[in-house]
Amino acid sequence: MRTAGWALVVVACAVAAGGCGREYRTEADRFVNLSGGTGYDRGLVVCLSGAGGVAGEVGRICQGLADGGVACAIEAFEWSTGSVLADQTDLASNKAKARVLARRIERYQQEHPDCPVHLIGVSAGTGLAVWAVEALRPAYTVDNVVLIASSLSSRYDLSGALGYVRGCLYSYYSGADLVLGLLVPATGTVDRAGGDSGGLHGFRVPDGADDEVQMIYDERLSQIGWKSADAVYGHIGDHLGGTQPAYVRQFIAALAWARPAQALLSPWPTRRGRARSRPTPRRPYVRRCPDHGRCGPYARCGAGRKAAAEDS
Repeated sequence: MRTAGWALVVVACAVAAGGCGREYRTEADRFVNLSGGTGYDRGLVVCLSGAGGVAGEVGRICQGLADGGVACAIEAFEWSTGSVLADQTDLASNKAKARVLARRIERYQQEHPDCPVHLIGVSAGTGLAVWAVEALRPAYTVDNVVLIASSLSSRYDLSGALGYVRGCLYSYYSGADLVLGLLVPATGTVDRAGGDSGGLHGFRVPDGADDEVQMIYDERLSQIGWKSADAVYGHIGDHLGGTQPAYVRQFIAALAWARPAQALLSPWPTRRGRARSRPTPRRPYVRRCPDHGRCGPYARCGAGRKAAAEDS
C-alpha cells in the first residue's frame, strides 16, 4: 500500500508538471543544432529528451558526446509538448512527430549519403526514436540507435526497427529505476501496451516470434544493464543516470562516431553478463512486397516472403 500510495503521489506531480510547449512555425524548427552548426559532413546524431523535456538530459548527452571526441553534427529533436503526462500518453501525436524525424533522416542522407546517422533517445523519447526508424522508406537506414531508460513496453516488437539498423540497437536499462518501476506502471508505457518497461529489466522477444525475428534480435539488439561500478561515472541506477556526461563519454560516445563495422568490433555484455562480439552487420532486412509495397522488414505475408527469397 505504501508503494502504491507513493506512485499516486508521483503521478499527481507528473500531471501538475504539465506546461505549454514551445510554438513551432514549421516542423523543421523542431531540430536544434547543438554543435555550433558544424560536423554535418562527418555524420549526424539526433537526441530525443524524455517526457516533459525539462530535465536537461539532452544537454548532458551533448556534453558527454563532445567530451568523448564526437565530431558529428548533434541535433536535438524537440518533440515534447512540455507536459510529462501528455508526452507519455498521446500515442497518435508521438507517432506523427516520429514521422517528422524519419523525413529529417532521409533528407540528411540524400545530402550526405556516405555519412552515418545515429539516434539517442531517453525514456519516452525512445519510443519516438524507434517509431522514426520504423517509418523510414525502404532506401534508408540508420547506423546505431541508443535507448536510455526506455519506457516502451518490454514486449514491444523491435524487429520492425531493427530491420533498418545497419549496426545495432543498444538499450541501457536499470532494475533500480524508480520512475520505470513505480510511475510508468501507473501512467502506462509510451506505446500504451502496459506491463514492464524495456528500460527496467530489458526487452524480451515477443511471444510467438518466428526464427527470423529471433535472429534479428540476437544480431542487432544489445542490452546493457546498470551495475554498481557505473556509479564512478555518475550513474547510480536512477532514471536519468545514463545521461550523465561521464557515462555518455565512456560508454556511448564511441557509437556516435564509428560506423557499424568498427563500432561492433568490441564485445558488449549481454543480459546474462557474458561478453560477446557483435557480428559484422548485414545488408538491411528490408524486403519489398509485390502485394502491399512494403510489409515491414520480413514481409510476413506469403507474397512478401516469396519476394524475400528471390532477393537472397
